[in-house]
Amino acid sequence: MQAEPREDPGPEDYHHDVHDDWADLDGFPVPEVHARSLDLGLFLLRLGTLLLVTRGLDKAVDLPAWVRDVDDHVLGAQAPELVAWMVLLGQVALPVLLALGLFTRPAAFLLAAMMAATWVLTVYPRLDYTVLGEGGAPTGEDSLLYLALALPLVFTGAGRWSLDAMRATGRP
Repeated sequence: MQAEPREDPGPEDYHHDVHDDWADLDGFPVPEVHARSLDLGLFLLRLGTLLLVTRGLDKAVDLPAWVRDVDDHVLGAQAPELVAWMVLLGQVALPVLLALGLFTRPAAFLLAAMMAATWVLTVYPRLDYTVLGEGGAPTGEDSLLYLALALPLVFTGAGRWSLDAMRATGRP
């Protein structure tokens, strides 16, 4: 038995990647009622990553001091200028790409990888490492929060309110 070819999805089917037989109950299509709120949620999630830009700009203001900080780290000592520039550009460019919704999945993956590496390489190996810091907050909480912002975008993409959606459909 061969499946019938499915026509191109319209804007109301934007979030459905594959045909789901369970979506049609007795021939009545079930509308996706959460589509607008899902797009708003993804947009707000993408905007939340812009808070990281201030950290990158702070590093750019005093670049020689940032390079010295990277040089003091075991991993960054191999090529401190290169590592410093990559982290700085990652903290500025990746959140801007995410906020615009341009190349969202790769940008979110790179941001999540950078934040995970930041936590693993700078927070965890401290001699005074404790799971909870002052006030009960997790140690390295900022890195973990940016990781938590980026990971859902790796799997969901940007949503309809993005440049990615405009590139794919030719309209917002």
